[in-house]
Amino acid sequence: MRIVLIYSLSFLLCLSVQAQLRVIKPVKKTYPKKTNLALSAGFTQSVLFLARNVKDNNNAKGLSFSAIYGGSKALRVSLEYTYYRPINIDPTWYNINANTIEANLHVLWRVKNTKALFYPICGLSYNHFSGFFTGRNDFLFLSEKYKINSIVTTNWLGLNAGLGYEQHIGPVSLFIDYKMRVGTNDGRETHINITDVCIGFGARYNLKVPSIYKIFSGVKNRYFIDTDKT
Repeated sequence: MRIVLIYSLSFLLCLSVQAQLRVIKPVKKTYPKKTNLALSAGFTQSVLFLARNVKDNNNAKGLSFSAIYGGSKALRVSLEYTYYRPINIDPTWYNINANTIEANLHVLWRVKNTKALFYPICGLSYNHFSGFFTGRNDFLFLSEKYKINSIVTTNWLGLNAGLGYEQHIGPVSLFIDYKMRVGTNDGRETHINITDVCIGFGARYNLKVPSIYKIFSGVKNRYFIDTDKT
């Protein structure tokens, strides 16, 4: 009788444990199959190389073009080229030419119940500057670094930091961004400071393309592109 009772209790205990056991399935990570590709063009205005801008209100104006990939989640990357129209900062500088190539990371912060977003900007830039230096009205004592009556050419790397705003209207979006570039005074010194401050605005055309996860997972139609209808 005691053995029957023990077996009965063991059987009931097993049923109780089995009833409480739950099968925990591993959570499968999901990645977006498509993401955004934005092609943009716009205008920019820059205090071109602050250490050399010896007069007020001598901002350089130019055109910028960029391609932006990502954005289905919280991050996207951009590649941008900016061309500045030649300017003179007379009587010290003449025929100033400059352009910039930069790669940036955007951290997206979407505004709830709208099609607007803000995005802090950080990245790297490769900057080119050339101009004829006369040495006249040299209030910044630039002649200590540059030869008078000569063409000065500088290529330098900068760190970008800024903030942007974007408003979507169907497949098109309008944007405005503010950026600072931090680097050395002439590309050779070790002293770091703000060398460029610029503001830009323009428009982007947004496409839907396969995400990088889809491409590397072996999607067949990896080059298919359609416009964003939202």
